[in-house]
Amino acid sequence: MAWVETAWPTVRLGAIGEAWRLYRRHWGVWSLTMLVSLVVVAIGEGIGRMLLRAASFGMLGGLIGLGDSGVPILPAILGTIVAGFFLGGMIRMAVNQVRGRPPHLEDLLSITDVWFDLALGSGLLGLFLFVGWHLLIIPGLIVGGLLMFMYPLIVDGRLPATGAIIQSYQALKSQWLVATVVHLAVATVAGLGGLLGGIGLVVTGPLYALSIAVMYRDVFLSPYSPAWAKLRTPFDE
Repeated sequence: MAWVETAWPTVRLGAIGEAWRLYRRHWGVWSLTMLVSLVVVAIGEGIGRMLLRAASFGMLGGLIGLGDSGVPILPAILGTIVAGFFLGGMIRMAVNQVRGRPPHLEDLLSITDVWFDLALGSGLLGLFLFVGWHLLIIPGLIVGGLLMFMYPLIVDGRLPATGAIIQSYQALKSQWLVATVVHLAVATVAGLGGLLGGIGLVVTGPLYALSIAVMYRDVFLSPYSPAWAKLRTPFDE
């Protein structure tokens, strides 16, 4: 019997091109979904910041700040949590599409079954990114790359938040540099619409969720992937 060497599937820049093709098949649904997400997240973050500013008055004379006047760690984490719910919904839509099911706007709010882990995972991710960005930026980019599969592992794999973080890290630690570059490219392409007064995000924004879903399929779902040893639990070695 011939022996075939197998390897862990790699993330790839080509996922962006496939994401664009998937977007064009249902561009109306995806653009409307992105528009709704942007509006609701902006409102949610605005209300959250107002509450944090109000709560920060008089706390040790502003030494411990919850708002813009102090260390902005809590607003950063809160913003990630708010955005995380909608990103989780969009990634569930995207994973459904790569599985062959057309996306629907109502899928955006279908993540109530994993709301706690989405909130916890988003909060932890926000904390990690905040620390990473304040350590000369590069650590933040690496964290973003290593944890890019956290959301699909929560909303599709239904792992707990900590398990999803560990599983994403385990899957990508051997290709951390490629993962960092690919994730940065995906995020950059998705954010290009912001250069057009923000309205272009309704076109480019969905590419982030779709690109992550494509790579998640390649690494965790595809029956054509090599027979590498998937972790049965996120804590296995």
